[in-house]
Amino acid sequence: MEKTSKVRESSFELMRIISMFMIVVWHVIICGVGLDQVSESLSFSFDTIKSLFVVHVNSFVLLTGYFQSKSKFRLKKVFSLVGLSWFYRILAVIVVLSLSLTTLSNLEILNNVFILPLGHEHWFIHFYILLYLVSPFLNIFIERTSQSEFKKLLLVLIGIVYLLPYLSNQGFYTNDYGFSFAHFIVLYFIGAYFRMYPIKESYHFKNLSKKNFRILLILVFLGCAFFSLAILYLGKYVCNISYGQGSVLFEVGMALQSHAGAYDYPLVILQTCAYVLFFSTISFKNKIINRISTLMIGIYLIHESELFKPYIYEFFAFNTSANSGLIILLQIFGVALMIFILSGVIEFIRQEICKLLKFIFVRFRRI
Repeated sequence: MEKTSKVRESSFELMRIISMFMIVVWHVIICGVGLDQVSESLSFSFDTIKSLFVVHVNSFVLLTGYFQSKSKFRLKKVFSLVGLSWFYRILAVIVVLSLSLTTLSNLEILNNVFILPLGHEHWFIHFYILLYLVSPFLNIFIERTSQSEFKKLLLVLIGIVYLLPYLSNQGFYTNDYGFSFAHFIVLYFIGAYFRMYPIKESYHFKNLSKKNFRILLILVFLGCAFFSLAILYLGKYVCNISYGQGSVLFEVGMALQSHAGAYDYPLVILQTCAYVLFFSTISFKNKIINRISTLMIGIYLIHESELFKPYIYEFFAFNTSANSGLIILLQIFGVALMIFILSGVIEFIRQEICKLLKFIFVRFRRI
């Protein structure tokens, strides 16, 4: 009988692809040349998209806790991530210098080609590597604690890391709006909890059919996005009717707006949980999706390169004065798709070259 290769479940691989596309769209809206001054209607459209797409980074981290909490630590993976980031930073320096796109000082070159990323451009990789390094110790705690103790810890951490910063307007404690290691740790624990104690089999959810459970998750996801958007515009309204900067009303309005784009906003955390849990209810296998999902980190590293970004967004500059809002929105998604595909092709070629070099090296050693 012919032996068949094992194919991974593809639901979460599809989620990774969707989340990475969300990241690219998010960056196009934020960094796109010509999108800094737009009409109110287009600005509202941008805010709506961001309220729906804000789960992108969190979903990757939560999923890490979901899988890594039951997986063995492999130091090889750390070296692979560091090496991948290093490769694309060196490639960026070589490309911009060889094409005379810009001039770099010796210090700037050193910062860009140092084995560890020293800038903010790959901040996600920084925290991801650190999270992976401490994951064996987090897993020891997770394995040895009871469900009741685990739940209590999660409630305390959620209160400190997510609720307290916004209830105190970042005064008593700040989580840097999700750009923090503490945020990654809590998401890891949440993902691990979902893996160990499936929500669908707990509480009142176990009485729901899978279809109704999915509908509930979709409603929670959309509801969180809607309320986040409503709170944002309530904050803008409060600022407009206030007596200006320094007044209590103005500060309240600014506090209400502070959650916009924040990864650690409590509603965004709930929205992320609904998003990830939705994909946990889907089960299918597809080799193409699984293969495409392996390109996601490469796509992130390429399109987030500080050396490449200015030229990417200048090339895809937007003319908001000559086009309608609908055309601009279509262009944004079109540009994001092109960046996504081109970056994916580059990463695919890199992977295939690495496979070829590895094959040649193995053959050479045998000879």
